Amino acid sequence: MRRVTLKLVVVLTLLIGLIPAGAASAEEVHTHSGNMSYVKNLPYAARNGTSPNYGTDIEFAKLRVNGTLRSYALAGSYRNGLQIVDITNPSQAKIAAVYDCGVTQGDVQVFRRSDEPGRTFITYTSDTTGDGTSTCYREAKALGFDILKPNGQGRNGTFVAEITNPLEPRTVSFVEVGQGSHNQTVHPSGKFLYNSNSDLITSTSPAIEVFDITDFGRPKLAKELALPTRPGLGTESHDITFNASGSRAYSAALSQGVIIDTTTPAAPRIITSFLDPAVNVWHQSDPFSMTDPDTGKRRDFLIIEDEVAGAIGTGQCPNGGVHVYDVTGDLERNPAKVGYWNIDEIRPTDNVTDSCTAHVFDIHEREGIMTIAYYNGGVRVVDISNLVGIALGDDTSITGAGMREIGFYRTGNADSWSAKTPKIQGNGDFYLYGNDINRGLDIYKFNASGKKSASDGRWMTPAQALTYSKTLPDVDLNATTAPFCLLPPS
Repeated sequence: MRRVTLKLVVVLTLLIGLIPAGAASAEEVHTHSGNMSYVKNLPYAARNGTSPNYGTDIEFAKLRVNGTLRSYALAGSYRNGLQIVDITNPSQAKIAAVYDCGVTQGDVQVFRRSDEPGRTFITYTSDTTGDGTSTCYREAKALGFDILKPNGQGRNGTFVAEITNPLEPRTVSFVEVGQGSHNQTVHPSGKFLYNSNSDLITSTSPAIEVFDITDFGRPKLAKELALPTRPGLGTESHDITFNASGSRAYSAALSQGVIIDTTTPAAPRIITSFLDPAVNVWHQSDPFSMTDPDTGKRRDFLIIEDEVAGAIGTGQCPNGGVHVYDVTGDLERNPAKVGYWNIDEIRPTDNVTDSCTAHVFDIHEREGIMTIAYYNGGVRVVDISNLVGIALGDDTSITGAGMREIGFYRTGNADSWSAKTPKIQGNGDFYLYGNDINRGLDIYKFNASGKKSASDGRWMTPAQALTYSKTLPDVDLNATTAPFCLLPPS
């Protein structure tokens, strides 16, 4: 990985926005493709401090309330708790309840367990700051957990809560992690929690902490999976994604990618750790498979998102994008890079402190769609169906090669952390949910038959991606510069 310093790009153009009919207010300037419209905004009240909103990750669940199956968005936040939003009718979406938890990060995951039929759980992370007094801490204390540090602040780690009744979420466990839980991922069995502390180079023994949570009342450390130390910002895991069967985990570990055999979840082992000098900060790593129309064979891919400079504001767009690797068969041990994609929107950000780099994304494998947030770049819908059937690493001149943007929406004060949808309808339409630092929850509608983005974005070969990476802005990163995603503000 190249040194985490980047050269400033001269900004040449500025997109002029239009105000859509569904805009939240007449003062907001919105830009968007013809196939995306604005539905509504739901701000988050300041609960454990003075700052509202601070939206982070988002997940979804279908749950029964009074015998009726309803759809919910579960939107994390800094300090303001998990927002439980009824999206059964997206145009009438409302915050139905809040899991009150005064922590920084708020990464959320929904999981179920075969030995707990009919029950639904979520995990919710505390990375650097926990108030120690909000409901999640009080409930954990009542369960017998030691929830306070010697200085009186709340301990860090992951809360487990039951949301079977989404209107009355309740804490059922607390997994303490001394280095904090920046992100965490529950194994598909629902019995093991893999922690990503995302600490920087000051962490001298990088490892993924694996906890056995079979007994919610007594979570225990099952293993610390040591990670190779690599040059760069750090080599702790930032994020982990499992495949559907739970036999593999994929970690974006700041300065490296790691593929892990998790067939025995209590005893994982590393298959490979690989580097890419074009990646600045390895932030998210998700696998997916597609069928090659020429051969009829399945190909396995891995998308790595590059959160350039840890999302420090550089005042221009774009910064990092997504890198794509083939991990089919034997390539799992030596991933083959097939290309790179980024938005093609060269402009200054709305404020000089804004970031415009790829962030949390979601893949819908069957439909060949990826949704992704870009901070001040708003939310994007990307067609990934052409990742098979062409010589990706050799030719970017083929129309539609690789990946292409088909929809986008950006408000003037956008600071979008994550962009996901629970489902895509048979005709390709869907509602997109953007969890935003400045705004709270934004809801958009994607109309598959509408006019697509004027620009596909830019698909690059591996060589072109490496050249592009050397043009990005120069930012010195260390443990005191506090990039927003990596080191949240106090």
